[in-house]
Amino acid sequence: MQLSGGNLTIQTGVGTPTTINVLSFSDSGELIAAGKDFGRVVLWNTQPQRFLRAIETDQGIVSAVALSPDGKTLATGGDQDESSVKLWDVASGKLIKRLDLGGGNIAWLEINHSGRWMVVKHNGGSLAVVEIDTGKPVLTLQDGLAARFSADGTTLIEEDKKEFGIWDTANWQKKATLPRPEGSPLLLAVNAGADRVAVLQRSGIRVLRLSTGETISGLADVLPKTKTGMVRAVTLNADGSVLYASIDDHLWVWDTRSNEICVSPVMYSSGGALSGDGRWLAGSKDDSILSSERTDGVWVWDTAHLTSGCGIAAPAK
Repeated sequence: MQLSGGNLTIQTGVGTPTTINVLSFSDSGELIAAGKDFGRVVLWNTQPQRFLRAIETDQGIVSAVALSPDGKTLATGGDQDESSVKLWDVASGKLIKRLDLGGGNIAWLEINHSGRWMVVKHNGGSLAVVEIDTGKPVLTLQDGLAARFSADGTTLIEEDKKEFGIWDTANWQKKATLPRPEGSPLLLAVNAGADRVAVLQRSGIRVLRLSTGETISGLADVLPKTKTGMVRAVTLNADGSVLYASIDDHLWVWDTRSNEICVSPVMYSSGGALSGDGRWLAGSKDDSILSSERTDGVWVWDTAHLTSGCGIAAPAK
């Protein structure tokens, strides 16, 4: 792990130097998990700066990881192990339980703020919300395309081919539905408190009002059509004014007010994550196969210094 200027670089130093596919923070940002190929997940403490442990999941290419907000539990999924989700005790590295949910390979995992519920998205075209303690589904959507929890964990926003559904996680009743905006956008990130939703649409990312589906003034598509399939790990900051995304082997910082974009050096990887408190932005770092220096690992930026360096104004108080 190296600290240089405002950048904290966490190098693996352990295990096989394979691609880091996905990242997840605990809410405080003190712990980060990285899902790799060959079934390995690596855990680091960002404060203090040290390697914690590696977990061998036996799940092939680990395509989904989610740390519980308190950093005590890790959920993992991959392209093997019969489409299961495994839950691990972070302190010991031991397997807690294996959830056999079916539906195809695991594409996405997210645990809500309370640590009680987990979204499981399958490549087979379905998604479910399960209670972590019991492993029982409380909501199953056979045609679900995507789902994200609100920052406070009280609301789930999900998308199917026709509409966006807004669910109350206290009783799992649907509170509202909104027509899916024109152009078949794919849900990427939600900030319910700021009335913002980020979607992949046509040739880029757009930010819409969650309440109406209308495009927020001043935003436009910014990506060439050939790159839309490379969008990963999109999230919005606390007031919805800044969007962070891993796109085409770079981290993007997008000021949604001015439409200015700041882009990191090439990372040759697609993993990215924002800590729950909004303080840290992480991106997975893999060198090109042509590189003479192997520096595989994770870059972590302090977002206050990052946005300042990008010339992005601080959110209004």
